Amino acid sequence: MRVLVDAHVHLTDGEYEGMEDIIADMLRRMGIIAVSVSMDIETGRKNLTLAEKHNDVIIPFVGLHPWCVNEKGDGSDYNERLENICSFIHSNIERIKGIGEIGLDRAIVKDEDEFKAQVKVFEKMLSIAERYDKPVSIHSRRAVDDVINILGSYRLKVLLHWFSGSKKQLAMANDKGYYVSYGPVLVYSKEKQVLLSNTTRDLILIETDGPVRYGSCFSNRMAVPSFLVSVAYAVANTLGIDYNSTTSMLLENSMRYLYDA
Repeated sequence: MRVLVDAHVHLTDGEYEGMEDIIADMLRRMGIIAVSVSMDIETGRKNLTLAEKHNDVIIPFVGLHPWCVNEKGDGSDYNERLENICSFIHSNIERIKGIGEIGLDRAIVKDEDEFKAQVKVFEKMLSIAERYDKPVSIHSRRAVDDVINILGSYRLKVLLHWFSGSKKQLAMANDKGYYVSYGPVLVYSKEKQVLLSNTTRDLILIETDGPVRYGSCFSNRMAVPSFLVSVAYAVANTLGIDYNSTTSMLLENSMRYLYDA
């Protein structure tokens, strides 16, 4: 069966709890490999355990998400979280295939100090990825320019997941060889279809970002691997190429992002 790669999904999210084996079986039946990203050290641990159990269909990434940098109430500050996850990554680097989800998010910060904390964590995660030659999966909501500026100091294989920047920012990402991924929103969003049309074909990936829920034809259902087929068809329709050629292109792009030096 032809293989697709879900370039960004949160299989350790609480909404999938108790469904992990079912999801893994669905991946096998559909010929899909999932890049499961982490949010923090807890989901990082779960991710490695899940990937060991289902190593034929799940590729584990570990990182500290910007939402977890600024969160309050767990009795620790971001410096402690950063130190802990860095230690975890170093100790388990042979089992970790990539660093993510990491990045910046200006939509959630209350002041520049909170944003500076995100930047500190982001730069540390990038340094680790560069040291171990690991691909990165990056969150960049309302911060695409910031992310691209910081990335200029590193040599990395980069995915800007759920790309939501402008056509100008997309052109900058294309010029730098950064991959960008599109999810189920592509099926019904003209804005995303325009962005896809302007993306260098060798840099296109697809994702579900599950367990995000999607409207329109998805009826606000939680994303599962089957959604990825609809995304692949949306890519084919938007670019005006047949489905088999599209899936071949997407697989080649995914393997280059994940494995090629």
